[in-house]
Amino acid sequence: MNHPFTLCLKDGRIVPVAADETAADALLKIGVSVDVKCADGLCGVCKCGVVSGEVEHRDYVLSKAQRTREIILCQSRAATPNGEIAIDL
Repeated sequence: MNHPFTLCLKDGRIVPVAADETAADALLKIGVSVDVKCADGLCGVCKCGVVSGEVEHRDYVLSKAQRTREIILCQSRAATPNGEIAIDL
């Protein structure tokens, strides 16, 4: 089940992500460029670095080691409702 969460950008902007949208969609909506190819968590094109926060990984492309420091923006979300993920964007 999806829940809302928040993305924090390097420039200090806070981006709310609704339960019915992806992190990539929320970023695109505010004009942040995100490359998305498959939108299914299969290709890794929308991979982004994670500075802090707990991620619920829903992709099929990142290794266990990569999951400690990266997120696939088209599928993955904060692990907890109303959680916060700081990303390297």
